[in-house]
Amino acid sequence: MLAEERQKQIMQDLYESQSVKISDLIERLQVTRETIRKDLYDLEEKGFIRKVHGGAVLNKSNIQTAYTNRKSVNEKEKRGIAKKAAAFVEEGDTVYIDYGTTALYLTQELMLHANDLTIVTNSLAIANEVVDGSDFELILIGGNVRRNERSTVGPIATRTMNDLFVDIGFFSAGALHPTHGYTSVHLGEAEVSRLMLQHTHKHVMMIDYSKFGTVHMNRVAKIEEIERLITDEKADNDMLEEIEQKTKDVVIAKSSE
Repeated sequence: MLAEERQKQIMQDLYESQSVKISDLIERLQVTRETIRKDLYDLEEKGFIRKVHGGAVLNKSNIQTAYTNRKSVNEKEKRGIAKKAAAFVEEGDTVYIDYGTTALYLTQELMLHANDLTIVTNSLAIANEVVDGSDFELILIGGNVRRNERSTVGPIATRTMNDLFVDIGFFSAGALHPTHGYTSVHLGEAEVSRLMLQHTHKHVMMIDYSKFGTVHMNRVAKIEEIERLITDEKADNDMLEEIEQKTKDVVIAKSSE
């Protein structure tokens, strides 16, 4: 197993349990103690983890809080972004909506103002919203369930998506950097997003200002691969200028009151 693959697996374990033991990693990955120590050193240098006696824990900046808690973080900005995003949907569209909390607000906007849509999602929260509050056609992508994110990932999810093609897709990511692009804390969710980007005719990234300038472990997309970014008024202007050179359209949304 290559170092990059081992380190991704270590990060995957950390996102699930918040800590790992060197002894457990040695046994599971079938490598030496020195190899694991080198992997942990590399991850610490990148800012992803913090080494502790006998193992490692996630760097606080990479700890992902529960979905229900994150909904209220920067809610005004997220709702403003969602309102702008909804304006790009046309009647009769097949729409992919991913697992992020801004995506939930987009779903609510569409339920208020749109008709005759087919919603494709890997989010249980969004699926519940659509089932309870609309007549939209709903396609829920199956797979392994991430409880803290209320999303489906894994080989079952990707096999399903291989046969799906949509008019417009709305995506999110845990971080946005002008050089490193859109990144996610979770390998499985990054894989789902990367595949769906290939299966959408038009794609939109929804990112609030707090995600700017940070980098997570797993790339979702390069800046130039996304044709439209919707963000809010608090986004860093210098970074926006860099991003605008690589993206066809950058839309600034006003915070929703």
